[in-house]
Amino acid sequence: MPSLRRAFRLNPVGTSLAYVGLAFAIVQAMGPVVWLITGSLKSRGEFYADPWSLPKAWLFRNYADAFVTARVGDYVLNSAIVVVLGLAILLVCAATTAYALARFAFPGRDAVLAVILMTMMVPPDVLTVPLFLTLRSLGLLGTFLGLAFIYAVGGFGMSVFLLRGYFAGVPAELEEAARLDGAGALRILWHVILPMSLPGFLSVVIIQAISMWNDLYLAFVFIRDPKMATVPLGLLNFFRRDSVNWPLLLAALAILTVPILVLYAAAQRRFIEGFTSGAVK
Repeated sequence: MPSLRRAFRLNPVGTSLAYVGLAFAIVQAMGPVVWLITGSLKSRGEFYADPWSLPKAWLFRNYADAFVTARVGDYVLNSAIVVVLGLAILLVCAATTAYALARFAFPGRDAVLAVILMTMMVPPDVLTVPLFLTLRSLGLLGTFLGLAFIYAVGGFGMSVFLLRGYFAGVPAELEEAARLDGAGALRILWHVILPMSLPGFLSVVIIQAISMWNDLYLAFVFIRDPKMATVPLGLLNFFRRDSVNWPLLLAALAILTVPILVLYAAAQRRFIEGFTSGAVK
């Protein structure tokens, strides 16, 4: 690091280029956000007249209209239910499976891990018809629980792969001490392994939560009732055959980014720790 600082100090051209590159990256990252907010505060006619200008009158009522008239609140609640159910199913199954693969020696363990990892290579489009028939036969088609199971199955392979690496890095001496105190396998997993692997666990939670929250294809296929529409599916209602109310749509998008930002901000430090420690491993 000191050598880099010395190089920038001795090379003003390189320093200027670095600052230009940083400024460009900031504009590239913040430009869409600024356009999203300014566009959501315009009238419909003003937006179509010039979508890139600043609003002449700041119409904050667009947010109220998007939340109430367009039923954004219902979409958020539906997505929250599906994400919570999907994460609960996924984390219970993935954590126990990863712990078994990381700590227990049994015949065919490597084959089981290979099969689980192979599921990550199968695109969801190929499984649409079998999943549809399976959910229908189980009576779960068009339900939040059925969609949550689909999401859990889709994220199972990657979650097991990540958690297994973290669980294997926990010192075995801690487990031996817990066993001497009379703890069983599930108690050791809950009280010893998971606290020691919290950065990786939170990384899985955030990655899978964002994936479930943003999914459109699976929700479009397996949710039949418009009242049960999730966020991406509900946003399709803003697109009419003749026109699109862009200010209302942008206001809805601005509202719907809040849960993801809150989730990331709440676990930002742990999330970064999970990626950096995983990179080191």
